[in-house]
Amino acid sequence: MKKEFDTTTQEYVEIIYELQQLNKVARVKDIARKRGVTLSSVSTALNVLRDKKLIRHESYGLVELTDRGFSLGASLEKKHKTLKNFFTEILGVKDSVAEDNACTFEHYVNPEILDSLVDFIAFFEKNPAWLEKYNKFKQITE
Repeated sequence: MKKEFDTTTQEYVEIIYELQQLNKVARVKDIARKRGVTLSSVSTALNVLRDKKLIRHESYGLVELTDRGFSLGASLEKKHKTLKNFFTEILGVKDSVAEDNACTFEHYVNPEILDSLVDFIAFFEKNPAWLEKYNKFKQITE
């Protein structure tokens, strides 16, 4: 299965989604700060996102996700949170390490593997008996 959107597109959509969830709006300067890039880099990326029908943006205006962009952002956030939670709560990884790796994992792993892993984690979390067995196994192998 091929990814519908490249990594950079996904990262920008995820940032815009997060900003809209926090502030109700996304501004070019906030996107640039969060992404660690220049305003002109953001402007270039926004043109690409607009061409892909993921955002609405007028020059010097606010950035707004379209329904398609919002759906992608929500999906990316869900996968990111699921992975981070799995890394910290199940595997016991430090929060900062889990955050960085969840982000990398969600953007670079084959979508078929990622979707299957997210489904497995959801199953694992909803079945506490599995978690207890895993924790016992970890104690034995340490």
